[in-house]
Amino acid sequence: MITGLDHAERYWEAVSAGDETAAQAAADAAVSDGLSLTDVLTDLVLAAQTRVGRCWASNEWTVAREHAATAVSEAVVLRLGARLGGATDDLPILVTCAEREWHALPALALTQALRSWGHDAEHLGANVSPELVVGRILDRGPRAVLVSASLSSSLMHVRRLVEAVRGTGTPVVVGGRAFDTGGIRARRLGATAYAADLTQARDVVATLPHHVAPAPPLRHPGAAEAQSLHAAAAEVTRSLLSGPGSGLDATAASPDDWRVVFATYVPHVVGCVVGGLLTEDASVLADARSWLTDVLVLRGGSADAVDTLWAGLADQLRDHPEALRLLAQA
Repeated sequence: MITGLDHAERYWEAVSAGDETAAQAAADAAVSDGLSLTDVLTDLVLAAQTRVGRCWASNEWTVAREHAATAVSEAVVLRLGARLGGATDDLPILVTCAEREWHALPALALTQALRSWGHDAEHLGANVSPELVVGRILDRGPRAVLVSASLSSSLMHVRRLVEAVRGTGTPVVVGGRAFDTGGIRARRLGATAYAADLTQARDVVATLPHHVAPAPPLRHPGAAEAQSLHAAAAEVTRSLLSGPGSGLDATAASPDDWRVVFATYVPHVVGCVVGGLLTEDASVLADARSWLTDVLVLRGGSADAVDTLWAGLADQLRDHPEALRLLAQA
């Protein structure tokens, strides 16, 4: 029998080649050799997706190749889920991405894992508004809503979704790379619980209360600044991108050019300031600075561009003392 490690490597080779047929064959072989669907989703699909992200960040892959690999895995997960039997639970579970969160694969994998355990799980998709989620809650009366967020710039949108879901009395569980492994950010955003992986999500759902109170308001000093900056984020981003020394004076045709990457991620950095303020966690912004610096340098850019961005942020946020404190710590 081929080992799980061998199956994972076969799957990775197929995904990295953009070969959907070979990727499906590797996943099917893993199931035939006794791996559970959860193992296949975790050790093959999601593990491969982590490698995909690293390959793009290290400039080994183009963004087009990254998207092609992701599409392969999404197709495999959908096909695996289509073979599952009916639900044994009475109450459904809704699985969704936060608004403006486009990384749908983790939520899709979680939906299929829940279905394999007998849950009636519904995947609402990427970039889902709080209004749509509340509408599905009113339609279906779910046991819980599970929210996936991969980007720490999504934390404000997670908070708004948590408020909306808890306003209906429904428990809400959050997870994804936007959160720290200890679940501190999740608790500070008001989530009912945090789940680090597929198996933990299953275990957490089994212990959830049937009804929750509305999310308590965030009253720490950074929360008010977070709301103000979130409302002005588009204007702040425009000012940063048009400011002197932005590094965008040359036209870059390729989406993989460092200047295009820089411009694309300036809104993400602004969102990370908001997320750090909401969660009182300076590591949100520190991690974003370290990551962006590495990505730009590996594409031929300079770390000076990030230093200039930080100086511009400090100028834009000069009337926000909590944000300035966060910037200084990062």
